[in-house]
Amino acid sequence: MTPLTKAAETSLDFLCVGLNHETSPLEIRDALVMNEEEVGRAIHVLRDRAGAEEALILSTCNRTEVYARGAAVADLPRFVNDLLREIKGMDLGARGHRLYAYREPDSVRHLFRVACGLNSQVLGEPQIAGQVKDALTLAARSGGSGPVTERLLDAALRCAKRARTETGIGRGPVSSVYAATNLAAKVLGHLGAKRTLIVGSGEMAGLAMCHLMDAGVGQFTIAARNRERADAMAARAAAARVVSLEAIPVVLPGADIVVCATAAPGFIVMEPTVRAAMKIRRNRPLLLLDLAVPRDVEPSAAKLPNVFLHDLDALAAIVAQSLEQRRAEIPKVEAILDDEVRRFMRWYRSLELKPTVTAFRSHFERIAREELERHRGRFRPEDQPALETFARSIVQKLLHRPTTRLNRAGEDGGEGLRRIDAARDLFGIDREEESDEDRDTR
Repeated sequence: MTPLTKAAETSLDFLCVGLNHETSPLEIRDALVMNEEEVGRAIHVLRDRAGAEEALILSTCNRTEVYARGAAVADLPRFVNDLLREIKGMDLGARGHRLYAYREPDSVRHLFRVACGLNSQVLGEPQIAGQVKDALTLAARSGGSGPVTERLLDAALRCAKRARTETGIGRGPVSSVYAATNLAAKVLGHLGAKRTLIVGSGEMAGLAMCHLMDAGVGQFTIAARNRERADAMAARAAAARVVSLEAIPVVLPGADIVVCATAAPGFIVMEPTVRAAMKIRRNRPLLLLDLAVPRDVEPSAAKLPNVFLHDLDALAAIVAQSLEQRRAEIPKVEAILDDEVRRFMRWYRSLELKPTVTAFRSHFERIAREELERHRGRFRPEDQPALETFARSIVQKLLHRPTTRLNRAGEDGGEGLRRIDAARDLFGIDREEESDEDRDTR
């Protein structure tokens, strides 16, 4: 193994080891989610015991992934398995689960896919980009970040931003609750002045309220059996009140949007109640969004004039259409990924190239200086400056084409690196000739 190859394997290798929703069930993923203190511990172990020069950990409900540069261990997946057993008390090997592992450029491409939402349970979801950014912040706080991880995360976030602005990968609702909110805006227009009745106080009801608040709704009435949970929901909004389920006939006429999400065994909102409310509303449009299973709203209410009733089946059809549209955008995102991976890898390989080019020039300049010193006495003192200029000129002309070819080699992947390696071997250039400045990957 030549010096360059050996150095690349020990200092520049960028590896990813982890598991996600495609490889592990929810109970495994939940058990392995790391808090900030645990991430800090893991990064210190990777640096102190595995010899990683840089380390980053992305740990969410859908994935736990370790990214490391220059780890000096023969089997990083086994090391990560032992690390997870130490920190989270779970031995994946004993459970028969295998961690996936990638090396650059595959590790780089995997991270870019994650940041763009292509590797998420919900295709194109935007939250992961923020989680990637938070992972870098935590790595910096824990002493794990460095020039490569910082540049890599910047590139991943740029890739995610391009994907969202240049393609439709993030457009359209991909959850029933989000679809309900989008539907409200389409049916009723601007939601800022609209009043909403939320029937229920569970997770689905709370999520619907959050989406509607994000869409501009400010006035809420919450009808629920659990007063404590309903009060907690009401505290989120600037203008919200809580009533009992029995008060629905009283408050329904004042609502423009009704979101039903209870666990009741039968209908909560009956057709006669809706009919009476529409008389008081003078047939102004009323949107009923039934997110419950079984349904909360009597289906016959949909036959009333200006009443728009949508249940989970209808919303699921909207979600399916959005997902199909997002899937059609995947090739466009992949093209952006290809571009950004090439861009990053060109910079990444330059970390190996720069010391080689510097050492290559230094090698020949040293020979020129040695020859000048050997023959300096044969020339007059006043000729010395001209001789030095003459020698430098010869070296520059001789090295111009080889240096240009070496610079291009940095863009040719593994073949280019082998060409660089061959040049070092051919001219006997050892890495020991490099200066400390050359070794700095910054």
